[in-house]
Amino acid sequence: MSERLPTNDEIVKQATKGILFTPEQVQNIAKEELEANGPGIAAGGPAATAQSFYDKQQNFLEEATKLVDKPAAAISKEQASHIMSLETKALGGQRPTKGSLSSTLQSIADNNLAEFNTDDKEADAFVTKEDAAKAMHDEAVTHGGTVAKGSTAAQLQSIADKTEHLKHALADTLLKEAKE
Repeated sequence: MSERLPTNDEIVKQATKGILFTPEQVQNIAKEELEANGPGIAAGGPAATAQSFYDKQQNFLEEATKLVDKPAAAISKEQASHIMSLETKALGGQRPTKGSLSSTLQSIADNNLAEFNTDDKEADAFVTKEDAAKAMHDEAVTHGGTVAKGSTAAQLQSIADKTEHLKHALADTLLKEAKE
């Protein structure tokens, strides 16, 4: 006995919720469509819609994966905007929410320090938590135990935190995809 063929609206709703499609799901939808409608996959039908979202989701994940190991200072506004565009498409046109992978990248790009050359796409070092802690310590020693809000050390700490968040968000996304 076959499963019920999902409608395009149901497929879009699933994508807008951020639920990733698997190749098996797309194949099952195509099989159901063939059983329901006879030979041939209809252009704009459920199978084509599911395949389109699967492709958009995979494209987003592949491009985001390329950025996750980049140093925070090497993430440009253009790269972050590109990832935002890809995630928006993968979500059926819905803008990603605050805390999403692409919004985190946007935040990192927005907060890159002037000392870092954001045009250098092949920068060699990450701003790590350890780097930020050392900068915070050095600044506190220099300024009598305080670190001013917005100082270089505070900005380095912010970038290190956002880089960590980005890595965790991508890992969570990839784990979620693997489980589904």
